[in-house]
Amino acid sequence: MTPRRRMIAVLVSAGVLIAAVVVLRQADDTPNNPSSEPVRLTDYAAEFVKSPSRSAPLDAPSSVWSSDGRVQWAPVTGAAGYEILGKLVASPEISGSGRPDVRAVDAFGRRSLPVRAEERATDDSWRQAVKGSLDDFDDSFLARRYHLSGRVGCVNPSQGSGRLVLDMPCGDDTAVLRSRTPLQLNDADDELGRVTVVTDAAGPRGKLVLDLVPGTPDRVGPIPPADAVRVVVDDSVSPGTRGAGVLHRFEVVLTRGGVRVLQDGAQIASAPTVPKWREASVLIGVTAPPGYPGRVEIDAVGISGGLFSAPEVTETPIVAGTLRVLEPDEEAPGIGVARAPLRAAPSARLRTTVRIGDRGDLNGLVAQLGSARLPLRPVVTGWSAAQDSELTLVGDVPAELLGPAGVDALTPFVLRMPGASQAQVLESYLEVPGPSPVKLENAPGEPAPVLPVLTAELTSVTPNEATLVVTLDAAFARSVAPIAGFEVYVDSGHAATVAMPGGIGGRHELLISLKGTHHVEVRLRPEDPGRQTDSVWLDLSRSSR
Repeated sequence: MTPRRRMIAVLVSAGVLIAAVVVLRQADDTPNNPSSEPVRLTDYAAEFVKSPSRSAPLDAPSSVWSSDGRVQWAPVTGAAGYEILGKLVASPEISGSGRPDVRAVDAFGRRSLPVRAEERATDDSWRQAVKGSLDDFDDSFLARRYHLSGRVGCVNPSQGSGRLVLDMPCGDDTAVLRSRTPLQLNDADDELGRVTVVTDAAGPRGKLVLDLVPGTPDRVGPIPPADAVRVVVDDSVSPGTRGAGVLHRFEVVLTRGGVRVLQDGAQIASAPTVPKWREASVLIGVTAPPGYPGRVEIDAVGISGGLFSAPEVTETPIVAGTLRVLEPDEEAPGIGVARAPLRAAPSARLRTTVRIGDRGDLNGLVAQLGSARLPLRPVVTGWSAAQDSELTLVGDVPAELLGPAGVDALTPFVLRMPGASQAQVLESYLEVPGPSPVKLENAPGEPAPVLPVLTAELTSVTPNEATLVVTLDAAFARSVAPIAGFEVYVDSGHAATVAMPGGIGGRHELLISLKGTHHVEVRLRPEDPGRQTDSVWLDLSRSSR
């Protein structure tokens, strides 16, 4: 298991200072030869600890139904999660079909009575509303239909079960797809155009961003051009259930009266914006939950308008000798790029995206390829020059760099700009005419269940008592590995055990009645004896103020 982040918190309460240092680590008590039997704990509390109280049994889930590849039900008050199809999930839905049984699970692992799902008819009528291109990702030649922007090694595309799968092992990454088929508006109807995306990107702590931008930008960053239409769907947008790893359909409908945003056919947002442009690129930005290796799936993309797509091109990524944009006469590293993609090309263009610094003349931006300097021009209008904005530019490769004759490498390859302070190169690539031969690999299997994230803090502190709040959060997980419970140690002595057989998470409060300074450890115990144990350490010190 990847070690989790360290957190430091300082809490001040009632004239008492508590410095809490939270360290998640691999404990030393993982058995060398783990048993195949699940771990079972027994509730325990030392005389100075008051254990959390248990609520009444949970009600069974209600309004359980399945349709369109997911099973959904009404949230159950007091539930920490749910058990369905042999999995534990935190949200009241899961990918699936048929008539499975669903049980609510409380913070102590107790199950409700099961309820069987009602099967409803699948509704594919949304497909007829897409008057143009509809991509079901049955074709593995992704680069012929999209440009994918993302950190190399941190955004890994593949294809599985007719879906585009984007694995993000680094955590906290964003991938942006630019469709080579533009959105074209229809002035003959009240509905001018529509973009449809079926994806799980907007699940808990994830984000889906749809940018409709005139021109051909690869990404536009936090501040889109002035004439762009941006739609963001994340945890701040309601109503609408969006569980981790569950596909939902999002539609951006442009009308003469404004923009409407739909989730599974129900409106979740609107704005009176009416675009003045008639054609725009569609950018689909997806972000996995921060801090953890993530996966995003895209099942379909529909774009209204004609079936026109840009001329076919083959992309070759190239990496600048330095990711910092240099001044016009600044010395460049002696690092270049191979000229192989240009040897048989009748023409070529260089495309690059930069993150803007605190100043600089972007109209003077050039790319240096060997001795040649290529003037670069923005591919959009109305772009923002604010710091941290992102801008895609393009330049034509001169004829003298094309053809079989010439050097093998072009050194250096850098970007230059007057006043280039802090501007950064995000990506660069060469485009040459012709269909891309690159095919997606088959997607890896579904990610294994993960443990909930353990956090702890001391609150309501007095000279004689402190409340220990333990939270086990699994909202981000596609499926959750069951836990046996957690243990509390005070000054290395066993102080409490909270049993949660087959548990999923929840929030627990324990009252600790002790004076003075103490070291507190909270230790998560997975049900699987082969998994490591995560711990949180809290240093509690009391001082008068």
